[in-house]
Amino acid sequence: MVGAEIAEPTANVTAADWSGASYRGEGLGSASTYDPASFTPDRCARAVRAGVAAVLGEVTGVVVWVD
Repeated sequence: MVGAEIAEPTANVTAADWSGASYRGEGLGSASTYDPASFTPDRCARAVRAGVAAVLGEVTGVVVWVD
């Protein structure tokens, strides 16, 4: 998941998050720090790379912080 928090520890999801992202899912309400403008092409690309590296390194079920 890119720009999102995971609701609970789960081994089959890895999320990449940053200041201003923190999307929590439909119906859960936005985090107080949510800023749609923080989803820049550069930041999203870095988040995807970090998330893929985590999964390839068998680090799953976590939030990778990209800031």
